[in-house]
This record gives sequence, structure tokens and C-alpha cells, in this order.
Amino acid sequence: MSENYQYRGKTNVISLPNCWVCNGTEWKVFKESTLNGNISPEDFRITDSHYGHTARIDECTACGFKQCTDLSTVLNFYENLEDPEYNKGREQRGLQSRKILESLVRYKTSGQLLDIGAASGILIEQAEKLGFHCIGIEPSRSLAQAAIANGFNVRLGTFPHESVRGPFDIITLVDVLEHVPHPGELLKNIANHLSPTGFGVLTTPNVESWMARFLKSKWWHFRVAHIGYFSPATLTRLMESADLEIIETSSPPWYFTMEYAAERAQKYFPSVFHFKLPHFLRERTIRVNFFDSMQVIFRRKSS
Repeated sequence: MSENYQYRGKTNVISLPNCWVCNGTEWKVFKESTLNGNISPEDFRITDSHYGHTARIDECTACGFKQCTDLSTVLNFYENLEDPEYNKGREQRGLQSRKILESLVRYKTSGQLLDIGAASGILIEQAEKLGFHCIGIEPSRSLAQAAIANGFNVRLGTFPHESVRGPFDIITLVDVLEHVPHPGELLKNIANHLSPTGFGVLTTPNVESWMARFLKSKWWHFRVAHIGYFSPATLTRLMESADLEIIETSSPPWYFTMEYAAERAQKYFPSVFHFKLPHFLRERTIRVNFFDSMQVIFRRKSS
């Protein structure tokens, strides 16, 4: 239920959602909107590089969670999303997925795996190589079709899905939580579909990381598509409210081609400092970790 949208010291007459973490109703502006017109599915591409370009981000004065309260309905953008650049980094994204899965096999080495936000099936491809039986869910028609065309068991839609039933031994949620309104409802559904001996893993940006503080409004995780920004405290609070228990926390590495990394890094410098990499370096893969993302492994709380 929505309440009057309240800033500390004054009340706005506009009625907007409560805090998605603690249900609070009092806010302060954390970051002003940079949107100059209508947004489109193109703004929600996974490979979008308009860093710092967001709707207004408000901070809950009760718990500190930061959310785009005026972007609480975004599903249509994801359904119509097309991202032709995404699969150009399939090898590197596969390495990232492999590392995430390897952190899980200490707890569970086989069974049924559900990947929420499966995109074109990169994580599923790696999980199948490790022996898991996989199913994925993806809202983008374009990405889901690409996954299905490559033989992966991916269903078009969102979770929960009428044709996807648990319990699952593994549930993965990689860079998804920051894209959805009311993330607590998603986590509660995950808890209901996770087997009593199952484990889940999620990754999401850490808005209180040193890199986020250093880059401020230009941080690369500030994007139109990201509508919820977690700290370790708010993520823990939300997961506990969904009857989920965090058992391991880390900062995951990312893998990029040198060309991709150089192009993104140069967005922070004037054009006079831009350069082209030698051809022999462009496709070389590098490992990057700025410790500004959180990876948590979790399970259902013991009764």
C-alpha cells in the first residue's frame, strides 16, 4: 500500500511506494534524475554504458535503502529489450558464471538448478557442464529466444512462473535484484521454491562500496535499469524478512575483453585522452574486481 510520499521536514502530495526494504514512508533525495525525456527498452540494455544516468533516487531515512520510487513499473521495458552487443562477451560472461557456480559446489554438487534472469543462457550453459539439470526464466523476448535457439531450457516470463515448479536444489539470481520493484516479494518466492537442503546465490551492486563513494553520481552501477541500490545492511535485512539466511558473502570478479574494459574506462576521461588498443590486445580477457558488488550464498532459515 502506498502512503503520502514524505521527505524529511515536508510532505509531498504525490503518493508513491513505500520503502521496498522496511516499508518506511519518509525519504530524502539521494540523487536527482538525469532523465530528459521518455525512456525506452534501449535504456535497459545489459551493455548500456550511460553511467550516472538514472531516474531520481531516494533514500529511506529509516533503513538507508535507495530506490527509484517513480520507476516502480519496468517490466514492459524488459519484455521488449534487445541487446545485440550482449553475446559478444559470451566467453567472458561464461567465465564469470563459472566462478559463481564454483563458489556453490562446496555446498551442492548436483540437482535441479533454476536461473532467474537467464538472458541468453550463459550461466545455464556453464551449470550444465558441471552436471546440474537446469531451467531458466527470462522476461526479454529477444534474449529468451536466443537461449531457446541454442538448446537451453529457458521460459519466457518472470518468476514465479506457472510452468516452473520447485523445489530446486540451486537458485541463481545474478545481477537481477537491483532491477526489480518490491524485491522482497521476489526473495520470498525464492524461499518458497528452494528445497530444505538447497542453496541460492545472488549478486548485486554495493552502493556503500568504496568505488561507489569515490565515483559518486558517476558510478557505473548508476543506470536507468537499476531501480534499487543495496548495502550489506539493507540486503541482509531484506533477506531475513524473506526467511533466508546468508551463509557466505564475497565480492565477485568480472571478466572483460581488454577492448570492452578500455572503452568503458575512457568514458571517465576527456576525449583527448582516448586511444585505440593494438589489435592483438583487444580480445584478450582480463579479470577485474573493484569490490563494489556483493555476492551472497544463502539458504532457507532453519525452523
